[in-house]
Amino acid sequence: MVRVRLENLSKHFGKVKAVDNLNLEIKDGEFISLLGPSGCGKTTTLLMVAGIYKPTKGYIYFDDRVMNDVEPRDRNVGMVFQSYALYPHMSVFDNIAFPLKLKKVPKNEIRNRVVRVARMLGIYELLDRKPGQLSGGQQQRVALARALVKEPDIFLMDEPLSNLDAKLRIQMRAELKHLQRELGITTIYVTHDQVEAMTMSDRIAVLNKGKLQQYGTPDELYNRPANLFVAGFIGSVPINFIEGTIRRQDGDLILDGIDYIFKIPKEYIGILDHIDEGEDIILAVRPEHIHIKRGEYTGKVYVVEPLGRDKIVHIDIGAGIIRALVPGEEDVNEGDKIKFTFDTTRLHFFDKKTGKVIL
Repeated sequence: MVRVRLENLSKHFGKVKAVDNLNLEIKDGEFISLLGPSGCGKTTTLLMVAGIYKPTKGYIYFDDRVMNDVEPRDRNVGMVFQSYALYPHMSVFDNIAFPLKLKKVPKNEIRNRVVRVARMLGIYELLDRKPGQLSGGQQQRVALARALVKEPDIFLMDEPLSNLDAKLRIQMRAELKHLQRELGITTIYVTHDQVEAMTMSDRIAVLNKGKLQQYGTPDELYNRPANLFVAGFIGSVPINFIEGTIRRQDGDLILDGIDYIFKIPKEYIGILDHIDEGEDIILAVRPEHIHIKRGEYTGKVYVVEPLGRDKIVHIDIGAGIIRALVPGEEDVNEGDKIKFTFDTTRLHFFDKKTGKVIL
């Protein structure tokens, strides 16, 4: 197992800063995800770790060894790409064995290692087939086997599940996580799918426009987002942002919007005391922390989205729509006037100018 450290890592393509001063540490045997939208720098970072791209500046360490000038073939990393990159004219056996043949590993050892990893991934019976005879999930396993047969110190994966259908992706998520735990290989996983990152990772690095936004556990990112970008990017039903101006009224703090006024719960007055009256802030609350049919606020049901176990209720509050996630059996219909309230222990406040959380 290997510890990976990225120190002030940057990659520029002309004037474009694809990765901008990135600092990360990945522990021995840890599974971390690089998460963000297209163009945020996650694949570029992965390719620098692999040695395919050279950093513009900064350093890559494997344990305490600087790797900047080490050739890709000498880094002992296993890579799985979105496209799988299997050779169509070769059998599954030869595809898996290919990196070992390049290293001139003895034939007996090649066979033993290929058979062992094929059995581990449940593709032993497919070794004589060609990639064109396999399903998407089977091709994915062959690509994994080819990366694992090298016995790498580090596993690098670039959106490896994005070509699979929804049901198979869920199955492969669980299998990948179990396999990584079993082998204990330090893993860096690139994805734009926050559900993948949340369900599989020990820690997640959220990137946007080449810059690190937050690095933490799934729980930390979900419950304690550092800024508006992280809060909005994490969560399968998006978080609600409610803009307003801070006012003081009869000893209370008020969030004054265009068509609504929300009273700031007393437990948050301490953290907002330094905010001047008239300053604009953003209240953020996740849909599951909005409770309907009770409370001091009113709105009109704009639309209801049944999900089976749950429903998403869109509530028109005048100057915008907020979403509440409620049990599926809740009787609520489009056009209803409805009361609602917030779970006052689960609110977040952000500075509108900087986008940063107000602590």
